[in-house]
Amino acid sequence: MKLELYSQPFCAPCVSTRSLVRRVQRLLPDLEVEEINVVEQVRRGEELGITSTPVIRLLVDGQERFRGGQPPTLNQLLAAIAHASD
Repeated sequence: MKLELYSQPFCAPCVSTRSLVRRVQRLLPDLEVEEINVVEQVRRGEELGITSTPVIRLLVDGQERFRGGQPPTLNQLLAAIAHASD
């Protein structure tokens, strides 16, 4: 499973979400994580319809299984990962 985090450097919710994702990555070391700075990769964000940040996408075999646009709690993110892996 891959987690993509779409964020901006100076967005306060993005900073807290980035910290949460790092915490989850420590709990789930097999989780592949990619952070995408939408300021630097505008086209990538546009192609996926990312209009605000942060956004978390969970992909299984390249297919999006979850997309969240609000900063999650630890339990919400872990539940989304468990659900997406089913």
